[in-house]
Amino acid sequence: MSRYFYLLILLLCCTTAVNAEMYRWTDEKGKVHYSDKIPAQHKHRGHTQLNPQGVVIERVTSSLSPAQLQHRIQQRKLHLLRQERQQQRHNTDKSLMEQYDSPDDLIMTRDGKVAKIEHSIDTMKNQANNTREALAKQQKRIDALQARGESVPVDMIQKLLRLRHSVKQGDAEIVQAEVKKQQLHDQYTRELQRYRHLKQPDKYPPPASWQEEQEPIEGVITCSSSKNCKPLWKRAVVYVRKHSDTAVKLQTDEIVITEPVTQGQQISLILSLISEAEAGKFSIYMDVQCRASARRAPCSSKHAKRVLHDFRPAVLNETVPAPESASNPPVRPVGTP
Repeated sequence: MSRYFYLLILLLCCTTAVNAEMYRWTDEKGKVHYSDKIPAQHKHRGHTQLNPQGVVIERVTSSLSPAQLQHRIQQRKLHLLRQERQQQRHNTDKSLMEQYDSPDDLIMTRDGKVAKIEHSIDTMKNQANNTREALAKQQKRIDALQARGESVPVDMIQKLLRLRHSVKQGDAEIVQAEVKKQQLHDQYTRELQRYRHLKQPDKYPPPASWQEEQEPIEGVITCSSSKNCKPLWKRAVVYVRKHSDTAVKLQTDEIVITEPVTQGQQISLILSLISEAEAGKFSIYMDVQCRASARRAPCSSKHAKRVLHDFRPAVLNETVPAPESASNPPVRPVGTP
């Protein structure tokens, strides 16, 4: 008797599941979902209710305006960007802790690599000195010929020019090596600070400057308050209007949306002022859109990357960092930990 009772209950449950109504809804990425209920965070987006046969029973429109809906999408994108950055930091910390057994191990590795570059620099300097001596001798020979009123052979002049070029090239290589040495030392010193903090957070608290020194997310400017964001927002709007390849189609106090692109290399921009209540801050977020974005791939053109790269410096009135060159690299004396 009990066996048939349980079978009846199971049959009723299955029948209920089969006859349950379904919902069709779209997430912020444009992906269509079917489920027996809609997640709370997506109810505002609108949905279609279907009967068990797939016939539409009711259509519920979004409770948000297009601007509000796009603002929600940008808010979610920024949240995912920050999560990705946190995961990258976590992975880096994990790798750092697995790579070294102690701070001394890290210091030895750093000093060993710095010493190797210093040895290479000493070798290059010796070669440069030898080249300078050869250049001076060659110049002296030419001066002697000219003093006697004799013509200077072409091969002597060519050798002089080659030596001058070698001296110039050697000096540039030495400067590049000095820059590389400094960068390597700075990198390992930062890792040493991080390693000590992770090992003994009570003894080595994070420096107050760490937050500012973190690599900023391109396209994101963080403000301590809405008031502080206002002048930056105005400059950001000007930047978007200047650099988008399409015209602005929607603008409010918290979002600017330009028209979608129609050609391959064009870009459109979305600018959002987002309140991050959990962190007690506000962020201005510029999202670069292109035809590749429809396939959920990042905009890879040089134009798109440059517009994104220049956004923060332009809005913050900072100088855009130029690529380091051999003529004016930022060389600083190597310090100690």
